[in-house]
Amino acid sequence: MRRVVVAGYGVIGSQVAGELAKGGVPGAELVGIVDSRVLTDPPAPQCTLSEALHIADVVVECAGQPAVHEMIDPVLGGGADLVVTSVGALLDERLGSRLGSLGPGRLLGTHGAVGGLDLLASVARAGGLDVARLRTTKKSASLVREWMTRERTAEILAARDPITVFSGSADEAARLFPDSLNVVAALATAVGSTQLVEVELVGDPTAPMTTHEITAEGDLGDYCFTIRNTPSNQNPRTSAVTAWSVLHTVASLTDRAPLIA
Repeated sequence: MRRVVVAGYGVIGSQVAGELAKGGVPGAELVGIVDSRVLTDPPAPQCTLSEALHIADVVVECAGQPAVHEMIDPVLGGGADLVVTSVGALLDERLGSRLGSLGPGRLLGTHGAVGGLDLLASVARAGGLDVARLRTTKKSASLVREWMTRERTAEILAARDPITVFSGSADEAARLFPDSLNVVAALATAVGSTQLVEVELVGDPTAPMTTHEITAEGDLGDYCFTIRNTPSNQNPRTSAVTAWSVLHTVASLTDRAPLIA
C-alpha cells in the first residue's frame, strides 16, 4: 500500500481525501491531512508537514502555489513522491530551473482539467513542435481578479458577448490567473517550454461549461483538442473533474494494474 497524505483540505483536497479514505484508489491508503486550519472530523488524522514526512510515501498538494514552494524541497528531499495540483508554481523562475536536481522523491504534475498532453509531449520530445495555443473560455465573473482596475472589472461583468480578458505568454498567464490557469502550466510543462505556448483567456457570461481549446502545429502533424468541463459547484474557478484527475495521478503511483470493468 502507498501511504498518502493530502495537503490542503479545500474543495479539491477534501474530495480527494474522501475518496482515498473510502478506498477509491486500490493500493493507496490515506494516512494524514495537512491544513493550516483546525479541521472538524477529517477522514484521517490531521498532522503537520513535518509529521507527514515520517508517515507518507506520497504527498498530494491541494493547497495552492505558495504551498508548493514550501513543501517541494522537504518532501522530495525526504524521498516521498509529490503530486502537484497547483502546477502553475512550476513556472516560477525560483523553482523551474531547479526541478531537474530535486529528489530522490518524484515530482508529478496532475493534468487537471485537460487531456492530450501525453501526445503533445511526445511530439515535443521529437523536436517537431512549433507552437501550442490554448484558448480557455469561462464564466466572465470567475475571471475577475483583485488586481484589475474598477473600470476593467465593470467592463468584464457588463459584457453580454464573449470578451478577451487576457492574451499573451504562458508565463504571464500563469502569474496573473494562478487559480484558473494551472492548465497553462500543465501544457507548458508537457511540451517542455513556455516559449512555445500562446494563451488567450475569454470571459463568456452565457458559458455553461469551461472550455479549453488546444491547437498545436509541427513537423509531425497538426493537433486540435477541445475539452468542455462542468465547473465545480463549490468553486466555479475549478473544474469538477480536477479532483478525479488528482486521484488518477495517485493511482499511477501504485503497483495495481488499471481496472477494466
